[in-house]
Amino acid sequence: MTSSLFHHGGYQSLDGDTGLGGAAGMPSIDFHEEEIAFSSEETSLDPRDQSHRFEHIQNLDDFFTRVYRYHQRGGFVCMALEELFQLFQLAFVVIFSTFLMECVNYTVLFRNAMTNGTKTRLSEAVINPQYCAAHLSGWVVFAVIVSIFVWLAKFAKVSYNLIKYWETRGFYTQALKICDSSELASLTWAEVQSKLLAMQKEYHLCVHKSDLTELDIYNRILRFENYTVAMVNKDLLPLKLQLPFIGEYVYFSRWLKYNIKLALFYFPYWGLFENRWHLKPEYKRLDNRSELVERLRKIFRIFGLLNILLLPLIFLWQILLLFFKYAELVKREPSLLGSRRWSEYGRVYLRHFNELDHELEARLVRAYEPAARYMNCFTSRVLTVLAKNVMFFAGALLVVLIVLSVIDEDVLHVEHVLTGMTVLGIVVTICRATIPDENQVWCPELLLKKTLCHIHYLPDSWQWRGREHKTVTRNNFAVLFQYKVTFLLEEMLSPIVTPLMLLFVFPDRCGQLIDFFRNFTIDIQGVGDVCSFAQLDVRAHGNPEWSADADAPMPTMSGSAAAATSTSSVPHDDQPAELAPKAADGKTELSLLHFHLTNPGWQPHNRQSGLYLDSLRRQAMQASCSVQQLQSQQQQQQQNLLLAASFPKPEDSTTGALLMLQSQQIFAAPPNSLEAAASAGAAQPMSLQPQQQRLVGGVCRLDHHQGQSAQSLQHQQQQQQSMVGMTASAALLDPYSVAANSGQQSLAAQMSVSTLYLHELHHHRLLSRAPGAALILAPMAEDEPDREGGGGGGQYGGSASTA
Repeated sequence: MTSSLFHHGGYQSLDGDTGLGGAAGMPSIDFHEEEIAFSSEETSLDPRDQSHRFEHIQNLDDFFTRVYRYHQRGGFVCMALEELFQLFQLAFVVIFSTFLMECVNYTVLFRNAMTNGTKTRLSEAVINPQYCAAHLSGWVVFAVIVSIFVWLAKFAKVSYNLIKYWETRGFYTQALKICDSSELASLTWAEVQSKLLAMQKEYHLCVHKSDLTELDIYNRILRFENYTVAMVNKDLLPLKLQLPFIGEYVYFSRWLKYNIKLALFYFPYWGLFENRWHLKPEYKRLDNRSELVERLRKIFRIFGLLNILLLPLIFLWQILLLFFKYAELVKREPSLLGSRRWSEYGRVYLRHFNELDHELEARLVRAYEPAARYMNCFTSRVLTVLAKNVMFFAGALLVVLIVLSVIDEDVLHVEHVLTGMTVLGIVVTICRATIPDENQVWCPELLLKKTLCHIHYLPDSWQWRGREHKTVTRNNFAVLFQYKVTFLLEEMLSPIVTPLMLLFVFPDRCGQLIDFFRNFTIDIQGVGDVCSFAQLDVRAHGNPEWSADADAPMPTMSGSAAAATSTSSVPHDDQPAELAPKAADGKTELSLLHFHLTNPGWQPHNRQSGLYLDSLRRQAMQASCSVQQLQSQQQQQQQNLLLAASFPKPEDSTTGALLMLQSQQIFAAPPNSLEAAASAGAAQPMSLQPQQQRLVGGVCRLDHHQGQSAQSLQHQQQQQQSMVGMTASAALLDPYSVAANSGQQSLAAQMSVSTLYLHELHHHRLLSRAPGAALILAPMAEDEPDREGGGGGGQYGGSASTA
């Protein structure tokens, strides 16, 4: 069945057609995509028909999305207040901005003109409202009129959303028996989801399937988000720009993301989807590809022209919104601009298939601290010297002004004294944030691996192993973890950059985008058209280099697979492209494992995915047993190196990494199985870790070679790598027992250890591909690891057949 996915244009129907009749109107989404207003083709929640009011819901995508949003946003009262305050905020920004530009006499306010009294009163600086309204400039009148229409449209949308929120509240109180907000706050989404699955048997929410699964609900809520994640994973969206003097720059602002989703998923008439759950039939066939490519090019160009026409208003709105939102915060805490955040591109790249918003946010929040500490490892000594001296001069001037103002407060009335004190205070704060702490010693290798435990993905193309201390690795990671001031600049310039990209960059990728939707769209009974990657099928989309069997031979690429791999990296819009079926960077495998751990009751719908999980668990158990046999043989080596190594090293082996993770207590409450695994890892000799550990701070480098030959170290490393992930067996236990043991902290620890285990398996397979590659890599951390090659087909870890 899976092999037919890439035949006849790539479209495949699984388990028959959905039969979801009726075309729903295209949704309209707001800029931040916090709430989506979908078609009104829903079941009527008429209180006069209590027995069937929740049966046979036609637009389950909208229904499940509203149920999820209701839970995440705290219930009806919180959602209604948020919507109403958005209306007030929009009106306030327009009215207050107009008042500041047209109704304030700045000549009087700045005392550049004579006033009646010794002090300027506020009433003297404000122009009469009637006079001000009668003498508004033309462009201000135009902006106000447009703002009124926008506010009315927003009011209609808010009114519609409030009605839907009230209907959702009725569903929670009458069907799910969740009556108040306090009870809702105490429930997790998994508990609400279990109630939804149980309701299918009683109310038949979906008429096309007798039973719903967790994957069905996730596929409906994240239908379009899964497509976006897959397009970013396969590098189909042209987000990497070549800029003069800068080089490659990844640009993916919120406004650009909104335009892309609107053009691909929500654009009426010419859009790719005829309703929420069906791709248009012509996009499933290969015969009219050239016509569809031209149509998509027109869509992008239309959006680009619309953005150019609305550029003045959108640009002005962006500046005003950012100013009112961040100006006071920056004044109060200037170091905020030097802090970091996960970029919009990073949020999409790091997202698993079928990962809800709250699950992604939880991972990124846990990864923030080690990621920020890792980036702080890299400091410019030139910048540090400049910051120290600038802070000295600025601080001296600031102290003098403060002392003079304490002696005589009339000093504050001198012109520009308060302004100077404010600027000097900001300069001192920024300089202080730039100077690194002299009492801190950082380990880039450990911090990046601690970050990897939570973000789960680092591209192989970065070649980051053994180069965590390199500036190039830091610059690559900055694409995912950018400065907040960079984010603000990108958002402020997005009204200018977005139309240029839509007009001149995106049309060149339309052919590949059409091929992507044709090749990777499948029809699931009771769900509709979804991205095939979202089915978590390792046979169809798994990468053999991420096989669960560490000793499985690497498959060789066939001619067609090699052509598919090369075609997927070079855009050819004139001819259909055979896009490689595998996902990059282990996206399918890690997404499958994450979904399985997040939803312990879910079982994979295909045999190959289940075999992959079983094989992974079996390999981890075998590795754990091998550790116990190995530690007795290496006890003497450990004792010899205890004097040279006063702390464990977290480098290539999963054992060292997990031991450091436990010692740093990144898991708040690990289960007993994890504690046992960590204690088993503690007995692993550190002599088997021949890399050099970089310490940024008081010590520059610590060498653990102890005079051993490279051949001896390589032999030991091969012995160790054959049992990679030896302590990860605890993370691959039955997820039912994990769910019973503890909550989200246990699942986070579970996934973190499993991520390290899979990455070590993957790295071991890459090292084993080329003879002699590991011998060069083992003793020298600064050498580059073996470059990853393509591998499209063949055996998948011995548990799946050819895709």
